[in-house]
Amino acid sequence: MNFKNELERDCFEIAERALGSGVIIEHNKKIQIESALFPEVASFKGPPAKEVDVLVAELIDQPKVVLLVSCKLFSRRAEPAHIQEWCAVVQAMNRYSNGTLFIGLVISPAGFTSGCEAWATSHNIGIVPPLKGRNLKFNQDSVLRMFERVLIALRSRVRLQIDDLRTAPAFFDFVYRLVSDFEGHQEAAADGRYFLLPQRWASSFGEMYSAIVGRTVEDIWAVDGMTVMMLSGGVMLLFSEDRVCFGPETEITKETPKTPECHKNIDMELCTLEFIKDIAVGKSVTSAGDFGNYIEFGIDQRFNLGLHRLGFHLISTENPIETNRL
Repeated sequence: MNFKNELERDCFEIAERALGSGVIIEHNKKIQIESALFPEVASFKGPPAKEVDVLVAELIDQPKVVLLVSCKLFSRRAEPAHIQEWCAVVQAMNRYSNGTLFIGLVISPAGFTSGCEAWATSHNIGIVPPLKGRNLKFNQDSVLRMFERVLIALRSRVRLQIDDLRTAPAFFDFVYRLVSDFEGHQEAAADGRYFLLPQRWASSFGEMYSAIVGRTVEDIWAVDGMTVMMLSGGVMLLFSEDRVCFGPETEITKETPKTPECHKNIDMELCTLEFIKDIAVGKSVTSAGDFGNYIEFGIDQRFNLGLHRLGFHLISTENPIETNRL
């Protein structure tokens, strides 16, 4: 896959992570319309004259819904002409589609000028970052985090209901509601506790829980100053008391393991890491609780696995307690 710039690469990687396979980037794309009644090729010329560069992601197959994303890496804010171009692309694709719904999104880390909103709302185009608010320009990490939030929410939304997003400005409003609360995002990140890997974007307990619930514990270990839990699907969680990081597997797996302090049962008897792993590994995460100096996960609805900065604990949750000691 060839990329024109880092923004395209980052957007592609985020889309693959959020939506799975089937995401592609195409440059100077001549977009072939679907209907056999209109065999011509729609080659869109925008200002300045060029064929379009597009990130294409198929969201669902029945009914078929395709997202067309335009990535704008500009030193200045995008102007109405750039939104007009994407309006023309999406409008023409829907006019000649044979049942497919095309929805359009424009991402521009430098932001948008005030004239862009009228075009985006009237033609149902989503824009990231949001136009309204105190900040008209966000840093690129924040904009990419917004983009990922939109994709994850959109994937779930179209599986439930898509018809009401067809009519302007429903999709524009859907995107805006998802990303408008990023006002103050950078300030919150400075004092945050939850962070999404690999970029360490500011996150929340709820997002962490959604990312790990139902996944199977594959391994646990300790490195310098933190404990690590590896889960199925290549997801990991790092706990270092003041921070909880989670997301795709990172280079932390190559760090030298440390010998952790391990405990079991309510009275915190000493035990070995192998004892805890023998019980925890292979079981799925069913609940979670953050207690400040440690974080605890329910596994298999039978045990609580605790991650501390320097070790682990394991407690049976079955009653009566005395006859279910580990």
